[in-house]
This record gives sequence, C-alpha cells and structure tokens, in this order.
Amino acid sequence: MNKQKVSILALIVAFALCVAAACLSVGFMGAGAAANVTYSGVFTTSGATKEDSEDNYLTYKLGEGGTVTLRKNLALKWYSFADAENKTVTDAGAAQYFTLKLSLADSVFTSFTVAMESTQMSMSKEGKTVNEVVFTPADGGKVNVSVNDAEGAVALSAADLTISFTGDDGNGNFDVSVSDGTDTVTGTFANVGKYYAQYASSSATTPITPLTFKAEGKDVLFSVKELNGQSFLLDADEKISDNVAPALVINSEIKQLVLGEQIDFDYVAIDVCSTSITTTRYYLVEGMPVMDGEEEVTAKFDEDGKLVGYNDLDTDKRFNETDFPDNNIDGGVLSIAFRLTDGNSNSGYYFIEWYAGGTLNMVNPNSVETTPEVQFVSTTDNAVDADNKYADNITAYQNAVTQAALKDGKSIQVGSGAYYYIPSLKAYISDDSCGYTDMKFTVYYRTNTSDTQTVSGEYDDLRIPVSTEGDYAFRVVPTNSAGNVMIGLIEQADGTYRPEEVSSSNVWDVKNLVTFTFSVRYYGASIEEPEEAETGYRDATYTVEDFEIIALSGYKTEYKLFLFEANSGVTVSSISQIKEAEQADGTNTLGTWKEISKYDSSLADDEGDNLYNWNPDNSLSFVPQEMGYYKVQVTVDDQSGITQNEDGSYPSAYQIIGITAEAVVIPGTTYWLQNNILSVVFLGVGVLCLIGIVVLLVVKPKDKVAEDKAREEELKNKRAGR
Repeated sequence: MNKQKVSILALIVAFALCVAAACLSVGFMGAGAAANVTYSGVFTTSGATKEDSEDNYLTYKLGEGGTVTLRKNLALKWYSFADAENKTVTDAGAAQYFTLKLSLADSVFTSFTVAMESTQMSMSKEGKTVNEVVFTPADGGKVNVSVNDAEGAVALSAADLTISFTGDDGNGNFDVSVSDGTDTVTGTFANVGKYYAQYASSSATTPITPLTFKAEGKDVLFSVKELNGQSFLLDADEKISDNVAPALVINSEIKQLVLGEQIDFDYVAIDVCSTSITTTRYYLVEGMPVMDGEEEVTAKFDEDGKLVGYNDLDTDKRFNETDFPDNNIDGGVLSIAFRLTDGNSNSGYYFIEWYAGGTLNMVNPNSVETTPEVQFVSTTDNAVDADNKYADNITAYQNAVTQAALKDGKSIQVGSGAYYYIPSLKAYISDDSCGYTDMKFTVYYRTNTSDTQTVSGEYDDLRIPVSTEGDYAFRVVPTNSAGNVMIGLIEQADGTYRPEEVSSSNVWDVKNLVTFTFSVRYYGASIEEPEEAETGYRDATYTVEDFEIIALSGYKTEYKLFLFEANSGVTVSSISQIKEAEQADGTNTLGTWKEISKYDSSLADDEGDNLYNWNPDNSLSFVPQEMGYYKVQVTVDDQSGITQNEDGSYPSAYQIIGITAEAVVIPGTTYWLQNNILSVVFLGVGVLCLIGIVVLLVVKPKDKVAEDKAREEELKNKRAGR
C-alpha cells in the first residue's frame, strides 16, 4: 500500500517538473533569439503558389488572375533612432519610410503590378486611394517602370528592385523611388490619408488591401526579399527569422499637450510578422529626475538596452502642476517613450518628441486660445492686408476645385446620390495647438437656387451633395481640437474689422475667407457597376444588392431576371467566363438568357415561374429553382428625355449570380434538456443512489472482512475441540 502511494506521488512530482521545465524553456527561447515564423502569416495568396528559388528568398508563382496580398496594416512613415548603434535619450530621431525589395529575375510576363491601397487625405467616391508601380519587360533582363502611369526614363535590372518612399510633403503625397542599385526611376504616390496603409477586411464598407502583387501573364514568378527591414530569406524549414521590432506610427501632428487632460493622439503599432504587440509607456519631466533614495537616476539606456531613469506612464495618467518643478501651473517640457514588443520578443523604443518637432510641451488649458488660420487671405492685427500674400493659394485651390468637378473632361454626375468631393485643404489650414487631421470642418454651400446649407465632418469626409445641376459656391470653416472655431473679420462702415466666430449668420460676410465655386451639369441617368455578387443556393431566397442609380428625382426603373442556358457542347464554370462572352445588346455568345416571369397572382404557386417568387416591385429577391447562373438587369428611364446612349436606349446594368449548390438545411435548436431539466436531475440522483447501494453490497469494508475471518476461525476451532 505504501509503495503504491509513493509511485503516484512520484508521477505527480515528475509531471509538475516537466511542465515547469517546458514553461522555462519556452520563456528562455522567446527572450534569447529571434523567432522563426511562417511566411503564410504575412501574405495571403489567391491563384498563386509558393515556389523554390536558388537564393532561398520567398518566391511565388502567379497563375492567371492570381494575387498575393498583404492583409494587415502597413507602416509608411515612422521615426527611429538617428544613431541606431548608440542609442541615447537625447537622440533627435530620424524619419523612416516604407521600403519593399523584390526580384523579377527569370520571370516572363506582360506586366507586373505592385498596388498600394490606403485611406485618403481628400475624399473620393471610391473611398480609398490606389497607387501603383507597374513593371513591363525590357531588353537584357531589365524592366521598364511606371509610377502611377508616369513611365521612367531608364530601364532597371529585374533581379534587384527596391521600391521606397524617400520623403513626403505632409499633405498626403509621398516621393517614390524605384531603384536597382544603379539607376533610379522616381514618381509620386498621392492622396494617402495616413502614415500607414490601414487594412480593412472584405466585410468593411470600403475594403482596403495595403499591398497587392498581380500580373498579366501565366505562371509569373517573383520574389519578396524584404519589407520595411524584415527579411524574407527562408531557412531550411522554410521559415523566416523575425528579428525586426514593431514600428510606432503617429498620425496626429503633436504640437502640445494640455494639463489635466488625458494624453491622447492617433497612433498605431505595426509589425510585419506579429499580430500581438505589447505597449509600455514611460515619461520624464524636465527638472524632475527619477530618484533612488537620495540619488538621482540618470536617464539612459543601460548595458542590456533597457531604458532607466524614466517613470512608468499609466494610460489614464493626467498631468497637473504638481508633476512639474515648483508646481508650475503653466506646465513645462517632458519626454515620453513607448516600448513596443511583438509576439516574438522583438522590442523597440520610440520617443514621442520625435513626432512633435523635437520638443514635447505641456501647457495650461487656459492658455490654449489659438484658433485655426486659413491661408487664403493674409491679415495683420485683425485687419485684412491690402497686398494679399496668399493670392497664389487662392488660384491654386480654385484650380483644384474646378478639376474635382470634372471626370474624363466632362461634368461629374448629378442627381440623387451624387456628390462633389472637396479637395484637401491641408496645405492651407494651420493651427498652433493641433494638426489638420485632428480638426473638424464645417462646409457652408449654396447654389443659385437654394439658401445656405451645411455639411460637417473630418478632413477625409468632406463632400457636397449635388442633386441638381448648376453653379455651387462654398466656404470651409475649421475648428481645432480644443473646440475653437476660426475667427472671421467682418468689415465695418469705417473700414475697420470686427473679429467674430464664423457661423451660418456671417459666413458669407467674413473677409478673411474665400468663396470657391464649381459648376455641374446633368447628362442623364447613370448606374454604378455593381460589386461581384455572392454565391447563392437552390431553393433558398437570394436577395440582390441594390443597384446604385444616380439621376434626377422622378426616375423609373425596370428589373428583369434571366436564367442562363448554355449552348450545346459548351461548359461554363465561372461568372467571369459569362461576362467575357456578354454582348452590348444583352446577348451572350456561350448561350441564351431565358427570362423568368414576374410572380403572377392569377396562377397557382407552382404554375408558370411563380416558384421563383420574383416580384421586383416589392423586393429584389428570388428563389432559384435550378443551379446555374442568373442575371438581374435594371433599366433606368429618368423621365427627362436625356439619354447617355447614342442609339436612344436607356441606361442599363446587370449583375450575374452563381447558384452553385443545394441549400443546406440546419436542424433547429432542441430545447428538450431545458424543458426536462428536473427529470434529468432526479434521474441522476437515482443513478448515484443505485451505484452506492451496489458498492455497499459488493465491496465490504476491510475491518468487516477481518472480523468475518476471525469469526470463521473461531467457529473452526470450536468444531475441532468437540
């Protein structure tokens, strides 16, 4: 019995030691060396495969229509130590930019594209900006390069290509360099809304994929060598070594912090490989050193690279005068450091003052009296200057306003659901307390037939609805992050100016604002091309996404539903195959479209086409009765007699839907247990009682067993003595 106890105890102890050893080994591994991670956690493929390469860099082969994408945030601009080898707390920091190293050696293609999607500095209908670098073949193993359709003057070696940002103007435009190490092609990525390309999934209103690699051609090979300092050299296990710390990207223009308020600015931590990032914050007030007893702790990085001499900064910390020397109610200067650590134990320090022009000031909220300045009319001492030094700004912005009202040389569309998108004003609006992207804006606008109306929003959300054609005029009024509205100057009868907050009652009288104008014309109804439809199922109701129709009010629509019937001997396997065969007159070279009749209430539910339950007057939905491909077509009559089609037909658009499988019937939820819970409890108690009785009958206590044996022995001895 004792032996058995020792054995069980030994097993328990051994198991505990093994678990502890495993935990310790994992901890030491994470802290001691860069982690080897799989490349599939970085890039996503569609119609592409991973291939071997001689130099062991991550290489893909793109099939026809295939893509390789980066579906995570991508840093475009951030700061790091100017002297990375000798880190100090006084380092001024240096701007770092997006860099991508590729190879197209030994690849045959018609064109190869690297596309970057991002949010926008100036809003557009698409809701995102797409900038591209396109490579096309040239002689001698080289490639021609174009940056947003601007072709470079020299061809570059296809073996080593580096796409990098080399600078920016602060207004959403980045200088782009494409180099092979010897020659360089330059260009511009424009209208980028933030200092990182922000990923948005396919379920978002506007999906954004930061990087996409695609090609025209079949079996196109390319290698990704490096992205933002992270190498994609594969080891023997086809993994990459994650040895690069996360980057700290700040989108706010930090100009000052305010006493009593929580420290708040727009930032994001981004890592190429890891999705798990831990942020630790520190601070140090100038003139208030950290103390160790009576000794001051010098702020520095110790031998292990750890920051010492700084205080921990809680996320809800609010500074007040007691945090500054002599309880200064006006605040002072401080330093804030962030330590970012990814899931693979790579760490990096970032000082917030790098992002604030080198100095981080904390000020008294009562001193924040600044208001935004719009640099279209110059002023001096609350008076408009006779010689406007900003006159060129007016001309430049009016040109941008005029161009924004045109598309392909003609007016943008007009009607219900149409908008004019206001060009970015970042180059012309400033404030001493905050940056452009932290402001709010009010747009006052009017037409020759309407009174003043307003729309409000952030910098990337400014648009004017253009429901009617004609001339539009607008003024934009900014409000800074402290809630202070721009001050307008109202001219008085004696020639002086009275400062007032700009509002709807005086906006058109303000002399230090400028009115900008644009004109739009109605050319008839238009229908936006619908997005690719989702797959449907037979016998399950399919709801068609609404078509986006832009037209003057009072237009009429007609919807039709068709089922595709392929020609004899023709096999159709995709929607794209049908679209390629679709003709301008609505016919298709691969088959015919059979129209599904609307629901007819005079017929039984199973007569005619009633089983499809197609009744577009009530709902854009139907119940597919056959697997295959369906087409929903809409035609618009704007009732104005204007048409965009030369043959006099009305504008129309269609969407093709694939019905690929039977509907899956999922059994309903059962509530039997919920409804019979007491019965189950009593049954369980009964079973336990039965088990107890059996145990008592079968298993006797050891004392009882010994007593029975002694009794038997006693009886035996008595019989022997008779």
